[in-house]
Amino acid sequence: MILDTMDRIHLYEGVLPHAAEIARLFRQRTETAPVCAAFEIRDKRYDTKADEKRRFEVHAHTIDLMVGLEGGELIHVCRPDELIPAESLPGGADGMKLDGGPRGSAIRLAPGFFAALYPGEAHMVGGQLIPGKAEPLHKWVVKLPLLP
Repeated sequence: MILDTMDRIHLYEGVLPHAAEIARLFRQRTETAPVCAAFEIRDKRYDTKADEKRRFEVHAHTIDLMVGLEGGELIHVCRPDELIPAESLPGGADGMKLDGGPRGSAIRLAPGFFAALYPGEAHMVGGQLIPGKAEPLHKWVVKLPLLP
């Protein structure tokens, strides 16, 4: 897992595919998420959730790069063997859901920051920064292929 500012994403080009392109798209962003042939960008807007409404997921073949645009969220990261395997992700997507309450490391994704979550790192997103207070969040989730 990597947590840093978008101003420094270029430092990770050796371990983060397409870092320079993502930095360029972030600097030039508009109201809609850009489209790129080499990777997928999902524009996510939702309210943060109470812990009991959140679940972990883990991927086997892709990196989830989360880029904070507006608002903030708490993300928990842990090893998958600390959790209970549940169902595969819908539509044949890479990964599966895992059950278990918040545990491991808690990180805060804020505007202008990114969090890179690698295959095998279970992550639970969308946590409330202030317990009991749902707040709006806007971020990109960039689905990156592993480096060859």
